[in-house]
Amino acid sequence: MASTFTVAESYGVSPTVVDPATYINLLGANAASGSDATTAPNANPIAIPAAGSVYSYERWLRGHWTSTFTSITSVTFTRHLGALGTGVTMKAGTTGTSSYATAVNTASSVATTAITTLDTLISDATSLTAAGYSFYFVVQLIVASTAAQGTIGTMTYRFAWNEV
Repeated sequence: MASTFTVAESYGVSPTVVDPATYINLLGANAASGSDATTAPNANPIAIPAAGSVYSYERWLRGHWTSTFTSITSVTFTRHLGALGTGVTMKAGTTGTSSYATAVNTASSVATTAITTLDTLISDATSLTAAGYSFYFVVQLIVASTAAQGTIGTMTYRFAWNEV
């Protein structure tokens, strides 16, 4: 039998965990993505700055595997579909641990790799032999003063892994 996979989103100080997270919104608040794909961005937008750049709050994501499997290894996170547009950058990284830190809306010390092309991989050393979570993958949106107004369209990111 194969594993069952969900994505878990963590936010807040403690953290609060949403599992499964059906979509992720990069917001101007350290809050849940919301009850639907349009509510949270409208309630917590990221304003284009007059100069320089502003940052979304980091999103701390983990893969969650349940059911029966022998091992989960070589977990990766990548952008699969969608474009950000001028003046907007997505960065990602992995903590390499299962320790959570309160999300920040300043330059992330974890999400440091720019996801500039499709299929840029962020890899971690998660190794599971029973139901559990991957290490954290952290993503952050950076919006420069050169960004166009409006909403960024839907983007698809993927988790991949080796399973036995």
